[in-house]
Amino acid sequence: MVTVLDPQEKAEFDGLVTLLRTTDPRFCRRMNRMTKPRTLLYTTAAATLWILAPVCIVFGGWTGALFAVLAIGYGFRLYTKRNGHRPQPAWWVATRGRPTHPA
Repeated sequence: MVTVLDPQEKAEFDGLVTLLRTTDPRFCRRMNRMTKPRTLLYTTAAATLWILAPVCIVFGGWTGALFAVLAIGYGFRLYTKRNGHRPQPAWWVATRGRPTHPA
């Protein structure tokens, strides 16, 4: 569900965000870090899942094969998330001039 603020509320919100950015830059740096992908973490997790897949097949039988397929698939998703898809802005980031939802 998308809630749209009226222009006055949006102006007040933007003023609060601006005030927060000027008074507490450390907090804003932490919030900005949350929107950036953790590329090393995603790559490490993907490699771990790919290494774990053959182990699952050897020791798990048909259930291990199922887990291996899931691990390979999720590892691929993590790797592509790290290597190409631009992260979406966080919900608290003001997006001026851009629509809030796809048409």
